[in-house]
Order: sequence, then C-alpha cells, then structure tokens
Amino acid sequence: MTTLAIQFRFSPNPEIDRLLDACGAMVMEAVSWALDNNKTATHTIVKELYPSFRERFPDLHSAWIQKSARTAAAIVHAFRRRKRRGREEKDRPEIRKAWVYVDKSVFRWEWDGTHLTIRISVRPHDENPIVLRFRPHGKYRRLVEAWARGECGFGEPTLSGNAAPRRRTPMLIIPLKFPDVPAYEPRSVVGIDSNERSLDGFEIGGASWTLDTSWGAAKCADHDRRIRRGTKGKQNPKARKKIIRKHSRRRRNRVRELWHGIACALIWMALNASNALVLEKLQGLKARIAASMPKRLRQRLLNRWSIRTFHAILKHKARVYGVPRIEIDPRGTSSTCPVCGGSLRGRVELTCPSCGLSGNRHILAAWNIARRGQAKLPIGGKGRVEEGIALFRRLQSPRWGQGVVGAPGRPLPA
Repeated sequence: MTTLAIQFRFSPNPEIDRLLDACGAMVMEAVSWALDNNKTATHTIVKELYPSFRERFPDLHSAWIQKSARTAAAIVHAFRRRKRRGREEKDRPEIRKAWVYVDKSVFRWEWDGTHLTIRISVRPHDENPIVLRFRPHGKYRRLVEAWARGECGFGEPTLSGNAAPRRRTPMLIIPLKFPDVPAYEPRSVVGIDSNERSLDGFEIGGASWTLDTSWGAAKCADHDRRIRRGTKGKQNPKARKKIIRKHSRRRRNRVRELWHGIACALIWMALNASNALVLEKLQGLKARIAASMPKRLRQRLLNRWSIRTFHAILKHKARVYGVPRIEIDPRGTSSTCPVCGGSLRGRVELTCPSCGLSGNRHILAAWNIARRGQAKLPIGGKGRVEEGIALFRRLQSPRWGQGVVGAPGRPLPA
C-alpha cells in the first residue's frame, strides 16, 4: 500500500481554533499521564481519561476525545523512538503546535470536478459542521480525481495549526492510500553509481550514461554563503534563526526538486525498458565519512551531498510504480575489474593489468553494481509495465514530481 498525502492550508477559522484549543489541552494532559504511568496504549489512555474529558468538554463529539488520546499515544511512541536512537535529550516531548487526528465518522468530503468540499462535525449530530472548500491544482487535482473514482482509499486526516499558545497557519493533511502496483519481471538491470557530483549508470547489454548532479551541491554552497552574509553582524538570536530557517528551507526544497526530477526520469526509463534499478547500500555513510575523511572534505560531503535523500525518493517512486529495485554492498565496486575480477589500477581512468580493460572509474563501478544486482535477480520474461506506466502518467508528469507532500491547494475566498 502506497500512501500519498495531500496538504491544504486555509485561513484561520474561530471554530477550528476552539476545537484545536480543546484537543490540544486533552493531548497535553494525555501525554503527561502516559509518561507518568508508563502507559502508551490508546485504549488504556481512553479508559482512564475519557470520563474527565467528557465532563470538561460536554459539547464535543466523543470521536474528538478518542482521537486526542490516539494523538497523544502517537506523540509518546515517536518520543520514545527518538530516545532509543539517541536523537532526544529532553525528558518530555515538546509539542510545538496543536494537532489531532480526525475520525472518519466526523469527516465528509465531496468533489464536483473543480472544488473539494470538506465537512468536519464538531458536536454530536452537528447540523452546522465546519466547511472547508479548496480548489486543488497540479498533482493534487489528479490525486483527488483518482480518489473520487474510487482508485484509492484514505487514512486518518490530520488537522493542525492556529491554536494557542503558538499561532500557526491551519492545515489539513489527507493521506490517500493507493494499492501497490505488482513489480514486473525485468529484462535487464541498470547499475547506478552514486557520486558527489554525478550519477553514473550502466545497463547490462545496453549503454552507459553519466548524469551531472553538481547543481545540487552548488545550490547548497550558494545558500550557505547567503546564510553567512545574512547573519554576519546580527546580534539578535531570533533574527539569525529566521534567516537560517529561510535559506535552509529554500535549499532543501530546491535540492529535493532536483532529486525528484532525476528519480522520475530514471523510473520512466526503467518502465519503458522493463529494467530493474540496482543501487548501493549507503546505510552508515555519514558515520564512515565522519570517521575517515579530512575535516574540509568531511564538511563538504556532509553539508552538500544529499545522496541518501535521493535514494529515499527513488525507493518510494519505485514502489509506487512497480519498478524492481535491488540494493548491493558497494565495497570494491570502484576497484574491481567487472570482466575478470582483478584489481584495477589508476585514479580516474582505471586499467586492469590482467585483462587490459580500461575505462572511467565511475562507469566501471556502475558496471560492477549492475553485475552484482543481476546475480541477485533472475533475468528473463517479457516484463509487464502497462500498470506502472498508466499510474505514472496519471499521478504526475514524467519530468518533475512533488513527492509525498507537495504544494498546497488554493483555498476559495469566503
């Protein structure tokens, strides 16, 4: 099951503010109770706190009390997971904005081909529910149309934003769940060698190619310079943080847009040729870079090389469109001859002293990656790709994509 989330922002609404204030208070109390009593099950939290919440908020639909407990359980689980991984030092989770899951029993939607109308009930048998109307565009419109045709279901919507104490823009996120496209039987494999400034590919029985990705590193360096210039001489910590957040957000969005475009192109190529994609396993890459690289090279790679982001995006898109994907151990791919298995000599242009093979270091590495992937996957068959191509064309353009959460819809004027 593949989940694509559509995200809509809308103008502040007093009734939504009151609802989020009430749900936020319940969530914070439920989080404190769960941590104090070492209880994280939603059923246990509801059983203990439902009577007091029902007495404090008699006008609310009971679904909001239950979903507040569900939200608190999710926050506690995420906090404990971060603690186990060493990413959290605080004793209590910091709830930066009020948010709550929306029960499907109080959520209604309509699509007339142009406008998406959402009705959210706050009280039992609510005759005047909250009404939100949006005009989706781009990829969102195609997703909503697929939703209206019954090609996907939807999960728990999330309502967040604009509640005290921190005022934020209200937001509604609706996860759409698409059935997985079965992976086809590949005719061949394409090995992809991931480098700092390029992606190099080699297809078994086909051609090799090199894709320049230095634009992403250059854009990261440019935003780093903008941050240094913008924060130079500023003593106010809030002003410095504002500049850093702005340029960090822009850098992240632009680099992700680049990787989304490249991932879409590779998926389109694999679908048309019925190929499988073979990638290197890069888990623990940052730790190896931090332990073995000189300081300047280490800083450059850790700050400007977002290859794991690209692998995550490509993995997600391959699962959505049914493209087979294989991961192999990258050790020795740049120093082993793909023909005879001997040790290569040289720096950029490598030569094998045993069989005389010579070529570019990255292309030979992609060749080795393809051969290792071919050994893991039985090759043969015709390869049915019609479902994947149809879904690819329906959900997004073949050149650029948005990812899981893209640009918000355009709300209609009140």
